[in-house]
Amino acid sequence: MIFYEDPEEEKGSLRMRIFRNLLLGWAMFVGLSGVGIISLLILFPPMEAIYQSITGHNCESGPPHKAIIDIGDATLLRVIGDRGDLSVIGRAGRKSIQIEGHTCSGLDSKHHLESLALNTSVIDFNEILVSVVLPDAADDVRMDLEIIVPADFPRVEIANTDGPVYISNIRNLQATIGYGNLEATRIGGTVNVLGLQGSMSLIDIEGDVNVSLIEGYGEVDLARIGGNVIIDDNRSGPARISDIGGNVTIGSAGYGHLTVTDIAGDLSVDKNPGGHIIVEEIKGSVDIPVNEDRSGT
Repeated sequence: MIFYEDPEEEKGSLRMRIFRNLLLGWAMFVGLSGVGIISLLILFPPMEAIYQSITGHNCESGPPHKAIIDIGDATLLRVIGDRGDLSVIGRAGRKSIQIEGHTCSGLDSKHHLESLALNTSVIDFNEILVSVVLPDAADDVRMDLEIIVPADFPRVEIANTDGPVYISNIRNLQATIGYGNLEATRIGGTVNVLGLQGSMSLIDIEGDVNVSLIEGYGEVDLARIGGNVIIDDNRSGPARISDIGGNVTIGSAGYGHLTVTDIAGDLSVDKNPGGHIIVEEIKGSVDIPVNEDRSGT
């Protein structure tokens, strides 16, 4: 007995299998999507809490701290911060110093917010001291400071333990920062950085720039400096130095590429522990470690 296969029947069976597989796949997709949605609904509160904690949106705000200080005969503003952002901005026409402290904490530490303090005092008639007091028992409590000073105020000294520092439109600056970045622009005199662990950007400085120590993995950017630049020890990442009106003297160039361009005076680099040194448009003498790039000198 001989059997003949019906081609039309075989095609119909194939179409049925394809249709069944598609239907099964769709059913599995719908089922898994339902499970995923239910899981998100169950996990959403803790996931949101984690996200808010990471991004800082979970910060419980405390009462603001405000102060206005008459300058009198003071020529020095000393700011001692702790954990928090810190900004000092000079504005023309002001006769006083305005301070605003914004506090916040994690959910479990909000009871500490009442113990935060912003202290101000005048020392020997010529120094204004601003200091932040935070509880040692809660490391997620912080106070951000915003300080407005007259643009012609002679000198500002900053010491901040943890947090970025922004300075603009003042005459002379000294900064010591534990952990955080330093950004300073439009400084009418000199800038002295005693210590910093983070990135540093100094732009539009009319006087000299003196840097004792930079640590961490940040970057260094110095541009449009009217005077000399001295960096004793850079233990950080890459550095870019450009448009300098005086000499550039570097003890240690750091662990990233050092790029120095458009220098009116001399360039001297004692040590280069990592990376390359690229120099261009140096009008004075160049003294850098051997086997480094000297293009355009």
